[in-house]
Amino acid sequence: MALSFGTLVLLSVGGVLALTVSANYRNTFDLLGAQSTLLVDAMEDSLRTEMARPESAVDGIAQLYTQGEFQIDDEDATAAALSGALSATTQATAMLICTPDMVCRGVSRRRDSDPPGEIQRFAPEAETSPQTLAALEQRRRVDGRRWGAFVSNQYGLFAQVSVPLSRNGATHGWVIAAVELHKLSDITQQLSTRFGTHAFILDGDDRVLADPRLADPAGPKGAITPLMPLAAFGDPVLAAYPERKAEEQFDARRTRDVELAEIDLDGDKDTSNWWNDEASYFAMTRKIAGYGERPWTIGAYFKSSQIAGEIERVVASALVGLGAMAAAVIIAILLGRRLSRPIQAIAGQATRVADFELDGLAPLPRSRVLEIDDQASAFNAMLIGLRAFSTYIPRSLVAKLVRSGEIGIVESREAMVTVMFTDIADFTALSERMGAAEAAKLLNRHFAILCRAVDAEGGTVDKFLGDGMMAFFGAPDHLKGHAAAAVRAAAVIRDELEADNRSAATEGRPALRVRIGIHTGPVIVGNIGASDRVNYTIIGDTVNVSQRLQELGKVLAPEARTTIAISAETASRLDERFETIPAGTHRLRGRGEAMAVFVVGEVHAGAPSSETHEASAA
Repeated sequence: MALSFGTLVLLSVGGVLALTVSANYRNTFDLLGAQSTLLVDAMEDSLRTEMARPESAVDGIAQLYTQGEFQIDDEDATAAALSGALSATTQATAMLICTPDMVCRGVSRRRDSDPPGEIQRFAPEAETSPQTLAALEQRRRVDGRRWGAFVSNQYGLFAQVSVPLSRNGATHGWVIAAVELHKLSDITQQLSTRFGTHAFILDGDDRVLADPRLADPAGPKGAITPLMPLAAFGDPVLAAYPERKAEEQFDARRTRDVELAEIDLDGDKDTSNWWNDEASYFAMTRKIAGYGERPWTIGAYFKSSQIAGEIERVVASALVGLGAMAAAVIIAILLGRRLSRPIQAIAGQATRVADFELDGLAPLPRSRVLEIDDQASAFNAMLIGLRAFSTYIPRSLVAKLVRSGEIGIVESREAMVTVMFTDIADFTALSERMGAAEAAKLLNRHFAILCRAVDAEGGTVDKFLGDGMMAFFGAPDHLKGHAAAAVRAAAVIRDELEADNRSAATEGRPALRVRIGIHTGPVIVGNIGASDRVNYTIIGDTVNVSQRLQELGKVLAPEARTTIAISAETASRLDERFETIPAGTHRLRGRGEAMAVFVVGEVHAGAPSSETHEASAA
């Protein structure tokens, strides 16, 4: 028994040590790469802030035009509106309005004014640049706000965002804000200085979009420009970026889609001491979409030798751990003579309880050893209580709260989440033709389908409301892409209900029609209730909008088996793998302003899994 117990300790402690060393090794990449990871996060925040303000500016102009505040052919009113928007948007260099006849007018910042940045207007002029004409022609075929292709002229290279100017259902032109790309290089320069790394932004994977060298006023004039190929830019690390080797042990899902890759400049690296190789670099990158025809790659690189000390400390800690494990095995053998086998059962059962895996757990047997018998009795009593407790709360929610390990995560806080409401159409009439037990069995089967889909995508089932369900994505653990996760869950529900309805036809059960509403927005999430009775739930207008969208399903597709109605805010967070069909603008019950609504069509294979969690609110 002593030898068996010693072996158990050896395996358990050895396993823990191996996991710990492995985790420390991975955490070394995480911690030592945290500076670059924070840089990527800060760069994305700065970039999105830089781009969000021009977006707000063109949205504001479009709204003013829709409300009839100015006419395009009223030069003074148009210039005043554009000048006001440009004055409030320091990120933009120019704002203009182009009409379908390819005539553009607008305002821009003067480069030769004192002080610089004085706004000047330019008269309507027919556009003649083939590049600009092609961009306008492409813009004509796309609805909504859009970042288009880069445009260059004698003043520089610009990214441009545009929104249609529509009134009474007709599009009369487009308002465009131009952002000079050198402003993005300012971001890379500031963050490179702040974090001691080299930050950069690429267009796709092969062209330099922003770099500290492009922001340095003392740098080479004309020698390097934005959108140069990596090989021609003059940075050997970026030139070797396409041949980078991604580190497999660095899971991008744990780092919010940040890829850690090794870049070797000499091609003949000694793998036994790679962290001290001066020709080896690490690059931390993330891809973001939505600002052009191709995704952008934002990130930073640093020398591998910067982490040499940390790697050596991991090796030293592993050696110390081996010594501690040997001592633990010796002590375990000595103590094992006085302990019995039920200890193994207690350890195994306790591990499953810690993971909230209560199904299939058998009560522990009694023991002749008093201490172990007391433990078994206490454990069995605890198991009975937990099983009764778990019947009335979502197990997945408890598991997430336990897994997060964050102090105060259940305290009420504001968060951006995606809320889902479901409802069975005409269930009241259906239930009147059924017995209570039959109706309950039908609902339990239906809710099991819904819960599986929500849990699989990392969502949280909040409550059941009669024949409906409320769930949310993005709390308590911060889910990367919670809007996409909610829509994927809804698509799975739709598919599984379709299959279940086919089975119902052969089994004599009634087929169900379900409406689903999804909306993304801010909520208050946390423990809500009295001091002795609380619920971990969400409150806020976002919840109401989601429920109203679910109700709108009866209007959008009254005969559909499953209708998935989503808001424009949710649709804006989806990529091309999600088919969103515009369903018009609707005034939801209880809301003053109408909002755009979309219906979800096909969700194509290849949409990323929702297992990625963020360490900050989405």
